[in-house]
Amino acid sequence: MTVVPPHQQPFGRRKLLRIAGAAAVVPLLGVPFLGATPAAAADSVTVAGQSLVPAPADPDFVFTADLSNTTGAGEASPIDSAYWLGAYQVTNAQYAAFLGTDAGAGHTVPSYWDDGTVPTGKEQHPVLQVALADAEAFCDWLTGQADGWTLRLPTEAEWESAARGPDSYGYPWGDAAGTTYTDSVLTSNYNYNAVCAAYYLANYGSTEATYDDPDSTRYGESEPVSEILTVTATGGVTGWIDHDTWTGFVYTDLFDALMATGGLTSAVGAYPAGVSVYGAYDMAGNCFEWTSSVVTATNGQEAGLDVNAVRGGSWYATGRSCTTHYRGEGRDGSGGYPTVGFRVAADQS
Repeated sequence: MTVVPPHQQPFGRRKLLRIAGAAAVVPLLGVPFLGATPAAAADSVTVAGQSLVPAPADPDFVFTADLSNTTGAGEASPIDSAYWLGAYQVTNAQYAAFLGTDAGAGHTVPSYWDDGTVPTGKEQHPVLQVALADAEAFCDWLTGQADGWTLRLPTEAEWESAARGPDSYGYPWGDAAGTTYTDSVLTSNYNYNAVCAAYYLANYGSTEATYDDPDSTRYGESEPVSEILTVTATGGVTGWIDHDTWTGFVYTDLFDALMATGGLTSAVGAYPAGVSVYGAYDMAGNCFEWTSSVVTATNGQEAGLDVNAVRGGSWYATGRSCTTHYRGEGRDGSGGYPTVGFRVAADQS
């Protein structure tokens, strides 16, 4: 059976998942928002095409957790000035506009684009696979169009402060994830790996997936997706990945095909119930976001390396990785990654 990439499927072939806070049951990938993003907070401004929401100074800011995710052990990192934050993650369409300018010449073209063109249906999805320098150059390009403004990447402290809000929420909208999975219907405020798992169970549950990594203990073996993945009643996922045996859905040919299309991202703003207190969308899930802060990573392949902190989780990540306080993730700024994008921060002079 040929798996059609989700963004290329006709509207009628998509299984429907319930997104909490939406007016009705809507398609998984946020189809209503493919052409335009929803309105940001009332006090937002638009600068160089970016919708920005205000975030306050916090001279007493302390991270909720340290880099090993020990809650209550985070270091102080004063935020001395008020700033603005992008209401949305930077999209494929916005990044494509940058690449079409002199300022964008020579910068990374994501490999999942079709011959250098944004895949149809993913124009308003977050751009991925851009290195830190690409994101910084995009911000510099915007600054050149914005009299009296400086566009840049947020620091890690600014990112967490804006995500958790004045009450230090565990998620941008509150302390409860609010995710349920009942009768094959997922209700979620954000796009993380349960959304992907539920999508494949609903659409390809009987499809044979083959373990195609030579290091897998089950290399060459196949089994139905429904025998690999399980989503619990509260949105936990089993069968996603096992680093010891190189098994789980991530090590199959179906997942490789998905990665080639840019992953199961959603249109920015497609989860309106997940908006933060300050009016920023997708600060949990969809894609990790670059920050300008350098940390010594404690998680993943980058553990022990000095890298740029990335925050927010992604379509690939577990729910825990999508919390406002989850730290320790970082990426080498010279690389582009299939789960990492960015949003801008801004200062007004």
